[in-house]
Amino acid sequence: MSTQEAAPRALRMFDMILFSVCAILLLSQVTLTAQIGPSAVVWTVLMIALFFVPYGLMTAELGSTYPDTGGIYSWIVRAFGNRWGTRVSWWYWLNVALWVPSVYLMFSVVLSDMFFPDLGFWPQVGIALVLIAINWLVNVLTLDTGKWVSNLGAMITVGVILLIGIAGIVAWNSDGSATSFEWTTSSMIPTAATMALALPIIIYNFLGFELMSSASNEMRNPRRDVPRTIIIAGVLIGAFYLISTIGMQVVSPAEEISETSGLLDVLTAVFGTGVFTTVVGVGILYAFFAALIPWTIGANRAAAEAAEQGDLPPVFKKMSAKRRTPVGAAGFTALVSATITLVYGVLFSLTNGDIDALFWSLFAFSSIVFLLPYVAMSLAFLRLRAQDPDAHRPYRVPGGVVGAWTSVLLVVVLLIAAVFFFVWNPWAEFDATTTWLILGGLAATFVAQEILVRRSSHWKAAEHPELSAQVDLEGIAPDSPAGIERELESHGGERS
Repeated sequence: MSTQEAAPRALRMFDMILFSVCAILLLSQVTLTAQIGPSAVVWTVLMIALFFVPYGLMTAELGSTYPDTGGIYSWIVRAFGNRWGTRVSWWYWLNVALWVPSVYLMFSVVLSDMFFPDLGFWPQVGIALVLIAINWLVNVLTLDTGKWVSNLGAMITVGVILLIGIAGIVAWNSDGSATSFEWTTSSMIPTAATMALALPIIIYNFLGFELMSSASNEMRNPRRDVPRTIIIAGVLIGAFYLISTIGMQVVSPAEEISETSGLLDVLTAVFGTGVFTTVVGVGILYAFFAALIPWTIGANRAAAEAAEQGDLPPVFKKMSAKRRTPVGAAGFTALVSATITLVYGVLFSLTNGDIDALFWSLFAFSSIVFLLPYVAMSLAFLRLRAQDPDAHRPYRVPGGVVGAWTSVLLVVVLLIAAVFFFVWNPWAEFDATTTWLILGGLAATFVAQEILVRRSSHWKAAEHPELSAQVDLEGIAPDSPAGIERELESHGGERS
């Protein structure tokens, strides 16, 4: 769909696996998963079967059938037209701009615990702002630079998780487990209360496999490599999350694990505070930073593609003439991330909030925005199956119509449940400040979204004046699958 100048094909399947592992296997998620308690192990296995498998199958089919540069944006535009493309582009990009501050705040907490134990709230916020600037710099350099940053981050992440597993073994042999993993114990058996904790976190853990399609024009063989990457990376990610969850809970009871400093706390409890733990801590810091590189690269490139089509403001489409990197989208991402960090920091300082509460508020808000595009992607999968049945599909979700519908229903129902539990957990104490900040942020998000949708027709006319008259009020072009289907329905005809 893009008219952008062709980029060099720098990504092998090995790079894509590491790219996916770095993006999806997140150390920032390890502590959140471990906090759920021993039932997190059972919930992880259940979500692999009920969520990851159908989601991964759909993504593999879409990514191999439509290896467009815009990834999820391009698939939804094909199915529903440009107005829905605008909405999804906005959600997808905004989620990353919101999520960046939460992870970099976690970085600042670990850095503070390691080297500056008395560091105050605002200096930690300042560290997050510096990291946002460095992230911007990596994004405006070549994809090859970002690739090596994320590949090294993936290797360090895997190393830290294996070390957590070793820490669990050492602790079990010396002092026994701090957590009971017997099935007969109530904490191991899934309940409605643990579902409210587990569903949003674990579903979040397995999203992001479509990210690689945002750089499909730089893959050597996307039709072949995308499905293989999803299978291999998915198995690795599921196994590593289970290892880290069990390892942390063996060392420390779930209720004592901190969202932000839990990783370092567990390693320090087993290995002490010597040079080894410090070196590992530096590795954790690097992994926190590197984990966001593939996400910002993917989101910025998808936003640039959307802006080129006239579905996001023109500021997003500016590309570096020399490096072919999305300097406009990267700059705007950094600006919004920095602004959100400062605004939320002021709000929490006024309400005497702490850095953990600030992290969770930003994480929950960004996560809800993050989940919304996947609902649209699932529905687009069904629509494209119906509207474009003759497209060459190197990989298909097995089971025919029943398999496709079952996959979509499972994914959509679980995504909606996760959104609900991010806003409100009926089995936990109500936190009015956090809840209202999340709801207020969502309201502002949807208002801004509809303003963008209304403006998109003007941007599209400016970008493609020869096509402006062909795009209807709903943003559907007649040559898109959605437009073709509408034309057939209006004439009572059949696809030739």
